Amino acid sequence: MPCAVEAPSSEGDMSLVSPFSNKAIAFSVCSAEDLGWFTLHPLEEQSLGEAVSVKRRTDFRVGRAAARRALEGVGFPVVTPVLRGENREPLWPVGIVGSIAHSGGYGIAAVAWQQDVPAIGVDIQEIEERYTDELISRFADPDEFDWVRSEPAKQTERAVRLFSAKESVFKALYPLRRVWFGFDVAHLAPGRDENSFRAAVRLPAVSSSIIELDVGITRYKNHVISGAVLATPLAPSVR
Repeated sequence: MPCAVEAPSSEGDMSLVSPFSNKAIAFSVCSAEDLGWFTLHPLEEQSLGEAVSVKRRTDFRVGRAAARRALEGVGFPVVTPVLRGENREPLWPVGIVGSIAHSGGYGIAAVAWQQDVPAIGVDIQEIEERYTDELISRFADPDEFDWVRSEPAKQTERAVRLFSAKESVFKALYPLRRVWFGFDVAHLAPGRDENSFRAAVRLPAVSSSIIELDVGITRYKNHVISGAVLATPLAPSVR
């Protein structure tokens, strides 16, 4: 499919794909099969380098294509490179927050003006029959584990939704302080349906209080897409 974008001013059917309810966020999805329109910015090409696999180059291109569309969606005025930090996180233009993810030939991106949204994280995961109890226990606390397994017919997709949601939480918070953390510091409580979580993160190196995020979930072509948004301002960290 061609790249599509749900922008703050649009009312298209992308609302069925975007995991975000916040209308200040532009969300886009691109397919690696339809990148004929897209050329990396020279500085993006330079940051990628030449000694990379075909898959990594494709993933990078489809993610940057989605980022380009999302930046257009919030009215960013010029074509600008989205470079990489020391841990391969995207480096956004001044005044912009955002996140990029890719899986199975699809790239997604979400961006917003920082004055409107303090932090965003996105993730996309293919629904695969590989989520054993042992694997689930690596990223789920006991309450989350019980939720995943409480309906056997939904166990695989619930496991994917939980894992993807935690990935999006990490990607929302990491750029704020550049602090790495494990999934065990984030507890996710399911919302009223299968399409949302409320995340509570205990991370003293980042904030002296519990950090709360809202996480939305959607389905797209055998993939789960998650989007995390910081719900409350960060309190100062404890020194």
